Amino acid sequence: MTRQPICRPSPDRRPLGGTAVFTVIFAAVLAATAIAPLGAAEKKVTHVTGSRATFVHRLPLLDAENGAVAPDDDPCMPFAYRNTCTKCHEYDQIRKGWHFNATDPEVDPGRPGHPWFWCDPKTGTVLPLSYRKWSNTWRPDQVGMSPWKFCLNFGHHLPGGGPGEKSDPKDPAAKWLVAGKLDINCGACHSGSPAYNNIEWYLQIAKQNFMWAAAASTDFAAVTGAAASMPASYDPFMGPDDEKQAKKAPAVLYDASKFNAKKEVFFDLPAQPPDKRCHFCHSHVEVGTAAPEPWATDADVHLLAGLTCSDCHRNGLDHRTTRNYEGEPAAKDHPELASLTCRGCHLGEQSAACGPNTMGGRLGAPVPTHVGLPTIHFENLACTTCHAGPYPEQRTRRVQTSMAHLIEFQGPHRGPDALPHIVEPVFVRGKGDGKIGPWRMVWPAFWCCIEKSPTAKQAEKVTPLGPDTVYETAKDAFDRTIEGEAEGGLTAKRIAAVLAMLTEKDEKKGEFAYVCAGKLYRAGADGALAAADHPDARPVAWPIGHNVRPAAQSLGMGECTDCHGFDAPVAFGEVEVPSPAKIGQGVTMAMYEFQGRDPLELKAWAMSYMFRPMFKVVGFTTAGVIAAVLLLYLFLGLAALARWAGKKAPPGPA
Repeated sequence: MTRQPICRPSPDRRPLGGTAVFTVIFAAVLAATAIAPLGAAEKKVTHVTGSRATFVHRLPLLDAENGAVAPDDDPCMPFAYRNTCTKCHEYDQIRKGWHFNATDPEVDPGRPGHPWFWCDPKTGTVLPLSYRKWSNTWRPDQVGMSPWKFCLNFGHHLPGGGPGEKSDPKDPAAKWLVAGKLDINCGACHSGSPAYNNIEWYLQIAKQNFMWAAAASTDFAAVTGAAASMPASYDPFMGPDDEKQAKKAPAVLYDASKFNAKKEVFFDLPAQPPDKRCHFCHSHVEVGTAAPEPWATDADVHLLAGLTCSDCHRNGLDHRTTRNYEGEPAAKDHPELASLTCRGCHLGEQSAACGPNTMGGRLGAPVPTHVGLPTIHFENLACTTCHAGPYPEQRTRRVQTSMAHLIEFQGPHRGPDALPHIVEPVFVRGKGDGKIGPWRMVWPAFWCCIEKSPTAKQAEKVTPLGPDTVYETAKDAFDRTIEGEAEGGLTAKRIAAVLAMLTEKDEKKGEFAYVCAGKLYRAGADGALAAADHPDARPVAWPIGHNVRPAAQSLGMGECTDCHGFDAPVAFGEVEVPSPAKIGQGVTMAMYEFQGRDPLELKAWAMSYMFRPMFKVVGFTTAGVIAAVLLLYLFLGLAALARWAGKKAPPGPA
């Protein structure tokens, strides 16, 4: 349902009489008729790029219904970037950008990226979600998560737009008319103010103050109250009905000193987003007993060299930020993007379509020579295999990320065992380019119902159940004490009890199962759990692009056995398969299993490298002997040639 603009009450909030209303409307019609010939509508200002100067954004504030905002308004409404900025910027073009277009099914999903994770320790749920068609992820609507619920769960690192504008009135739990839409928050990326507060953005979303969140993040507005405490009939544009409601209703207070004489406010909005804005959503930290403290780790070599995130990850007014990997869909229409990949920036892209300015060494990048490195490495390995991510050890490590663990926030959620358990680096052969590179990986865990497949060759269809649904249905099985088990948690007996209760409460859905640690567990004939492989139990993974290490710290700088030794982590490292349940814990897999490589062949290669020093000694010795023999024969040949020449020479004078 489309919301119609509402006429604002006067400051004293007294309604106009019928005659007064008619007079106002009649005067407005006359004014519009008189003005129309001079210029029927305000012309759209086209934003033309080219200057490297930063535009000074002194702007009048407009609210969600395009009404002017002043600090003394009653009720005082939050400004909306959507209307405040669209005098120069086309909102419908911006919303097509990579950070906002996930809900558009027509957008090419490209290479897998970091998904969202719906986690619940109580039910042992780790569900990877994405609106994009990435492998081993589920669309939120497939697991019963509406756009409203998605925003409440993941608004902590959403920049607005996308699901925040999918105000579906069919969702009975949604209160879009009270909370407003979660429009694109321009400040989330572009604010240059040191006082801009991303955390305040999420705190307002948690209160269902969607319409107020962007204003609350700035340094010139404060928001009180919560839309969550308002009834579904509450209209924020009309204001509270009484004093009791006014104490709980969301309200915005502006710093009047920030408004100039024209009632304009200065926004510090550089065209290139500052790195600190990128880092809020794209940071990670290693966790565990052996994890180094953050101060003991190095930043990406590009940042240390003075580059910024937006120097490589660029976009135009369409906000389609480049992801800078080889084969990026955007490169089909913009071949010059090939020079922004690792290979294109350092080695160059010499194709005619890319033009003459892509010869390597871009932005001062060193041009590597890779002396002695066989070319087959470039055909089978990504640049990041040797140059990005943590230096591989015998076992993968756990990390936490901004999007999955809210590492910018303080609280009990920050424990080292917090879900999801992300392991890295896992050297995976990518499906797109077939090259081996370092990836992050999460093993899913969720309750599901099973639909029998029509043929034996096809895998059974699995439909995940949201953790809230599972807990409400089988609450007794989750909470009760299991006989013979002193410890809590999801043991095999508890999982069997939950599966039995799910079947008892909802027999029509068929058979239920639990997925964890790469297996699908269902109740066997004897009541015990039976484990089986299933495609939907496979891990979700995405490539590591940062942090990039300098050449001196690249993989293989020590010797060839860094990759080709008997215990080389790239091939023989152990990949942890973590599980939120008691079953499946301690399971590991070998790295070569994710690369489709034969371990016997790898061992044979490793053995050849063990004897390689001896081969070199024998080879150089043999080459020396051959060279000496050839040199001896050369001298013998020269001597024979001299004797022959002496015989053929004419005799000298007597």
